[in-house]
Amino acid sequence: MFIREVLDALARSGVEACLVGGVAVNLHGVPRMTYDVDLVVSLERGQLVKTQLCLNSLGLRCRQPLQLESLADQETRETLLRERNLMALTYSDPSNPLREVDVLVSPPIDPSSILRNAVVFEVEGLSVRVASLDDMIQMKRAAARPQDAADLEHLLRLAAMDE
Repeated sequence: MFIREVLDALARSGVEACLVGGVAVNLHGVPRMTYDVDLVVSLERGQLVKTQLCLNSLGLRCRQPLQLESLADQETRETLLRERNLMALTYSDPSNPLREVDVLVSPPIDPSSILRNAVVFEVEGLSVRVASLDDMIQMKRAAARPQDAADLEHLLRLAAMDE
């Protein structure tokens, strides 16, 4: 399974990452279809290099003409967000478009905060870091797609049950 393959490779590579997006929504208890893996990673240059090498080792290539490590620079990220609305770099398998990973480089919450607040789920023998329910809610609120609004509704219901 592709998602497990990505999570295992990231763990073996020592990448400081956490799941966000549809897979994270599923792990929090909201069933929904998704085929890609959405990640927040540490924006430290060394971690970005590790992330890119790891994704490349899985046969994934960046769709944009950028090196992930260049996004360690905050000014570069801000310029790309402002001028190109670039919030994530997409890595995909040229021979199988359903093998896709989005690395969020300009999430609406500080990535270090998302990583610090992450919760750990056990998935098929792997310890997987997932954005906290509160951080997921904040990210879904900031997004403008219909799927995010639907996810938000379910995540808010889960949060109310935890209170």
